[in-house]
Amino acid sequence: MTTTLVRGEPEVSGAPPSLTSRLLTPRTLASIAIAVVIVGVALWRAPIDWAAAWDNIRHANPILYLAAMAVYYSSFVFRSIRWHVLLKNAGEDRRSGSLIGIVITSFFVNCVVPAKMGDIYRGYLAKQKLDVPVSKALGTIIAERLIDLIVLMALLLAAGAVVFRTKAPGILIPYVVIGVLVCLAGVGVILVMRAGRGQRVLRHLPEAVFHRYESLRLGTVDSFARLPLLLGLTVMVWAAEGARLGLVVFSLHLAGVHLGPSQFLLIALVAALLTTVPFLPGGLGLVEAGMIGVLITVGGVTNSAAASITLLDRSISYGSLVVIGFVIFVVTHVHVPKTQRVAAHG
Repeated sequence: MTTTLVRGEPEVSGAPPSLTSRLLTPRTLASIAIAVVIVGVALWRAPIDWAAAWDNIRHANPILYLAAMAVYYSSFVFRSIRWHVLLKNAGEDRRSGSLIGIVITSFFVNCVVPAKMGDIYRGYLAKQKLDVPVSKALGTIIAERLIDLIVLMALLLAAGAVVFRTKAPGILIPYVVIGVLVCLAGVGVILVMRAGRGQRVLRHLPEAVFHRYESLRLGTVDSFARLPLLLGLTVMVWAAEGARLGLVVFSLHLAGVHLGPSQFLLIALVAALLTTVPFLPGGLGLVEAGMIGVLITVGGVTNSAAASITLLDRSISYGSLVVIGFVIFVVTHVHVPKTQRVAAHG
């Protein structure tokens, strides 16, 4: 592995990590196999009238379905604007329009490769396409993920308070507890990084490693400037998630289903939280099971209606992203311009 100096700091050179090589690793294949088994067992064991569920999907309103898809992809515009703000906070001003393809590509990779490898891939694409140091780009992505989680949990608690008022069902308690604990841990790490603790110990590491960590640290900490704007953009991202689910439900015209904005947001946020599980690509299998369970428990809908809503919604948030994301991935992978690197002067 070689390094070149980019704007005064060492960075890894070369192309982004090969997606094919990641897909062919035993861990990746095992995670996909686990997801397939989970979905297969769910289809086999779940007490769901799959014929009725499929009939509901066949008669869905195509205009409302396409509107749901448009709302979903509008969230990537908000995500790109937010990443633009994060990069600018970290001293890397890039146009929002140039970020949309990279963001969608990273989400596509997360759908087919476990362990959130799409986030790391986004860092490498930021280096190749935007000439942003990898470590600094990863720092902004870490900040973005923490802001996402904090706002998600705040909205989840608020939506839960509106829906349940007095006592939340037991199915939601584990999600809330784990989410809050992860938020607290993330905030603690950021505070430690902000204080610069452990710098003396880290200076004993090789200089190249120390510089990369320092770039990562500054990229993460500096990203939190203009926090109200970042929080507002994040609320818009999650609002789009809830609106997408609402349009999906309306498109199905299900009798006896009476869900409101609070329920839409609550269910969409639970699904988003489940996608963060690292050992399953895109939360495949786990998200579907979780959504059906929450729809039945929270929404009071029938099993077949819950399956219809879940499958149609996931055809957008997972299925369409795999197809559209793959196309953008191929274009991005083939047409990656060479970056202009500044060589170090002895």
